[in-house]
Amino acid sequence: MNCRILGAVIAIVLPATAQAQDASAWSGFNFGLQASKGNGSQTYLPDGSYDLVGNGFGGFVGYMMANGAWAYGGELAYAGTDYYEAAIDSSVEYPEWNFNHTLDLKARVGYAVGRALVYGVLGYGFSEYEMGSETSVTDIKGAIFGLGVDYLVSDRMFVGAEVLSRDIGLSDSDEPFDANLTTITLRVGMKF
Repeated sequence: MNCRILGAVIAIVLPATAQAQDASAWSGFNFGLQASKGNGSQTYLPDGSYDLVGNGFGGFVGYMMANGAWAYGGELAYAGTDYYEAAIDSSVEYPEWNFNHTLDLKARVGYAVGRALVYGVLGYGFSEYEMGSETSVTDIKGAIFGLGVDYLVSDRMFVGAEVLSRDIGLSDSDEPFDANLTTITLRVGMKF
């Protein structure tokens, strides 16, 4: 069989996903805007549990390096938020008990698939918690992890979505609590 014909047959038979991927398009600095929606639960000891619901809006800046099909780097993201407490049955809301913002330090590792980058996140998040009518503000922190995908719509612009799980809490207080919050974030950014 002619080598050219054999090569053509192999090229047709091999799926596109089996061909080598290149993450170099994702290397360099990036920045952008993000909007998120979150929900979860918060447990006071020994008072009980409450739902957490709300939204956030902010921005991010990061840097990525590429090695073959893999990209890795870090990101700093900030969002003003209104994640507030509600009764478990959602019949009563407590908007004055809320998380005012989130500040996330994230390590990202991704794999390029065509124009998309599928990535995992591991990091640490900080938030400011406002404790009701007492206007007492407390800083809380904890681990964050999740998954996301960014997609290049041009050589420099990308859109994406990210799901993060936050395990944050406060132990050194008269009212200790643990909070688990899941956020779904839509992102739009530029790379350079």
